[in-house]
Amino acid sequence: MQSHIHAYIAYIVGRLIAGKKILSLYDYMGSREIEIDSLPDAEQLKEFSYVNWSYMASSPNIGRFQYSFRTGDSVDLAVKGNSFIGYIRGSSSHFIGTVRGDSVYFYDQKASAHFNYRIIGKAVDC
Repeated sequence: MQSHIHAYIAYIVGRLIAGKKILSLYDYMGSREIEIDSLPDAEQLKEFSYVNWSYMASSPNIGRFQYSFRTGDSVDLAVKGNSFIGYIRGSSSHFIGTVRGDSVYFYDQKASAHFNYRIIGKAVDC
């Protein structure tokens, strides 16, 4: 699995749950700031909108989404409130997490690791 996929996940759930236009992410595990422009699918991420998602029918109060990147990675997500669960297609990697304010926390079962990102951005203009 490519290392940027965790930043993709943090970006996507940050947009979905926190409703922020994200300029960069601070990766606490790597002690570094990740500029969205530096990610392989930066243009696709910056143009992110609900139109880019494949929405799947689901239980009440749970949003289910699938998102495919130009790099070939694909992520399936289920979102309820501030919590999310998902997996990376083509791998055995499942993850679960939450978004609190400007922080995204999740655990990747395959990597056996916790990931913690801080959203650096602004509220999306309506």
